[in-house]
Amino acid sequence: MKTVEKKETVLIIPEAGSVPVDTFSEVKDQQSSTLFFHRGIQEMPDETLLACMIGSFEEDKSPTTDPRSKMETPIKMRSFLMRSSDQGDTWRYLSTVAAPKAKAVDDTEGFNEWALLPLDDGRMLAVMRTGHYSPMVASWSSDKGKTWSPPADMGLGPGVDPYLLRLTDGRLAVAYGQLVQRSGAKKEHWRQEDQRRRCQLAINSDGAGKGWAATTVADYAPRMAYPTIFQVEPNVILYQSGECLELWRVELKPKSL
Repeated sequence: MKTVEKKETVLIIPEAGSVPVDTFSEVKDQQSSTLFFHRGIQEMPDETLLACMIGSFEEDKSPTTDPRSKMETPIKMRSFLMRSSDQGDTWRYLSTVAAPKAKAVDDTEGFNEWALLPLDDGRMLAVMRTGHYSPMVASWSSDKGKTWSPPADMGLGPGVDPYLLRLTDGRLAVAYGQLVQRSGAKKEHWRQEDQRRRCQLAINSDGAGKGWAATTVADYAPRMAYPTIFQVEPNVILYQSGECLELWRVELKPKSL
């Protein structure tokens, strides 16, 4: 990493139709969403690359109804997958993992920030945020990301910016943030000073992503709670979060035999 080469890449997403390509600050005024890469890139055994993207396609017209969420995400978003066979020079749309249903009335943001992880059984797992106040969901693919199962509630409650990790003993870990609004704050107003966030970590023992046990790494406080995790030793995770670079060393119980 002593030298870094920067060059343009080409994105081919005909399924998106005509979408805006403005900055996020302008998106709020235009009541629409552009397209974003999110989180890391997965290298597959055939040396192709897969990358997570989020945003709204031309057909995605459903507005976010919760006044606390629509300031950030005025139009419900979708999670979709991009594939590159030339080491990232060109990215082509592969599939939609989950998309908002037209005219559905709920308080979600659609399917926002998400993480991708290949599983030991050959399937792929996607974990997605649906909003500050609606539950995280998971979806599975058995055909290398071409099609996905309907999103299912993970049983962990709301969560933002999930980060997936496979541990060396076969278990899965997901780090995510949760938000609480200050008591007495008005639902129709979204103010930074009314928000408190905590850092969560959940472990899945079967390595398949079904059934999670959650614990709190850092309780509610004025923080971002957008985490990244690394395994640094057997049963030890380094948990990093936020713009202020908070760090915790998390020691896990050994996997039960």
